[in-house]
Amino acid sequence: MANLLKELKAEISRIARSEVKSALNPIKSVNANQRKYIADLRRQLADLEKENKAQSRRLDKLEGVVPKPQTEQDSGRAWITAAGVRSMRRRLKLSQKEFARLAGVSLPTVVNWESPKNKGKLNIRRKKVFDRLLEIKTMGVRDLPETVK
Repeated sequence: MANLLKELKAEISRIARSEVKSALNPIKSVNANQRKYIADLRRQLADLEKENKAQSRRLDKLEGVVPKPQTEQDSGRAWITAAGVRSMRRRLKLSQKEFARLAGVSLPTVVNWESPKNKGKLNIRRKKVFDRLLEIKTMGVRDLPETVK
C-alpha cells in the first residue's frame, strides 16, 4: 500500500509540474520578448548618448569659429504698439500729420503704425524715433510745443 501511495504521489507531482509548465510557457515567451525589447532600447539609448556627446564636441569646436548671434537690445521694459500710438495721438488731440511732425517721422509712417495689420510691438528701427515716442508718451496736451498745432 505504501508503494501505491508513493506512485500516486509521484504521478500527481508529475502532472502538476506539467500543468505549471504549460501555464508558464506563454508567460516565458512574453518575458523573453520584453527582455529583447529592453535590450534594444538600451542599445538605442547608448547610441543616442554617443551621438549627443559627438554633437556637443562639434559645437564646442564651432563656438570659437562662429560668432554667437547678438540678442536684440531692448531699452528697459518700454515698447510701443499700434494701439499705443493711436491712443497717444488721440490723448494729445493731434491729427496724424501733427503727430508725425511731433515724432519726427513722415505721415505715411504714422498711418502705417496705426494700421490694423500691426499687432503687438512695433519694430521701430531708429533709436532717435523710439526715444522721441517714449518722450511723447509722457507728455500732456499742455506740454505740446506751439509749432505742432
